Amino acid sequence: MKENDIRPRELHNRYLELSKKDADKVFSNVEWAELHCPACSSENHHESFVKDNFPYHECIDCESLFQSPRPPQNAFEAFYVDSESSNFWATEFFPKVAEVRREKIFAPRAQRVNSILSEKGLKNGTLIDVGAGYGVFLEEVSKVSPLDSFKAIEPSKSLAQTCRDKGYDVLEEVLESSEAWHETANVITCFEVIEHVHDPLYFVQGLRKLLAPGGIAIVSGLGVDGFDIQVLWEQSKAISPPHHLNFLSVKGLEKLFLSAGFKKVEVQTPGELDLDIVENYFKEFGDNSVLPRFVKKLFNKGPEAKANFQKFLKDNQFSSHTWIIAKA
Repeated sequence: MKENDIRPRELHNRYLELSKKDADKVFSNVEWAELHCPACSSENHHESFVKDNFPYHECIDCESLFQSPRPPQNAFEAFYVDSESSNFWATEFFPKVAEVRREKIFAPRAQRVNSILSEKGLKNGTLIDVGAGYGVFLEEVSKVSPLDSFKAIEPSKSLAQTCRDKGYDVLEEVLESSEAWHETANVITCFEVIEHVHDPLYFVQGLRKLLAPGGIAIVSGLGVDGFDIQVLWEQSKAISPPHHLNFLSVKGLEKLFLSAGFKKVEVQTPGELDLDIVENYFKEFGDNSVLPRFVKKLFNKGPEAKANFQKFLKDNQFSSHTWIIAKA
């Protein structure tokens, strides 16, 4: 898989441009508040950089990166409900890459989830996908998993209806208002959401409440320890406020999930695109003066050497694509 397969450069850049314009409209006249580290709650942090008028802080204790001071929750809700960038994503971006993402992301994701459940000995029960979107993951996981039922939590009215049209039981609520399904899931999945949420601890506590005793949460998101984030830092397209607010470290994620009431937490980084993302940044912008000499040499290596380096990142928790497997 290559970055351009799932994020075509022209579409992605247009989406980022629209996001900047929307942010100026929505967040300019609201009060922003300072945050402690959303992963470990530490007050020991400092500003690292400002991107598109959004300051980002580094936690000294767990090394997480997070946006602070932060606009209020209701401003983000307004941004997602009524913004040109969100509409562009739903009507232009995602439909054009939906089937490629099914093949490259959702089908392998379903296989990975099924392998995890097999390792944990879970062969029956209910899976709830939080932030189910178009329901593509549910379609794929239901093909390969021995679980009994598959459900969706999706706050978007149109996307919730899309999931219903595909035959899934849907709770059309934000996670924080999902009391009706508390303690009903044996498996919770939640992909690429945690970097967006206003209060990660409150969010993860909400995931925990959905699980029956002994249930498993499988969560993925962007992590600050990743090679592409560390090399590109504020130049990384992944750091795209106001969409991506939280880039939690492996250490920070472990602390966060334990604080939310999970008993056992495992963090993996199975990403495949870190080196490709950095190389694409160099190809697009031309000036590689900001890149370490070692990284420049990597670009000149053949496919096998690059694949071996990416495997090293995956195996040693140095990919920005992070998975958390947590037991209730």
